[in-house]
Amino acid sequence: MFKGDQVLIIPNEHIGEIGVGLLRRLLSQAGIPREDWLKAD
Repeated sequence: MFKGDQVLIIPNEHIGEIGVGLLRRLLSQAGIPREDWLKAD
């Protein structure tokens, strides 16, 4: 997943969309605030 200069690798073994809850946890663990992720580039 790419957003500007940020790259977040998300393993997706089930080959489908990830849920909002998982995305929130991954961004939190990566130290990326939700507001920063949602900002337009």
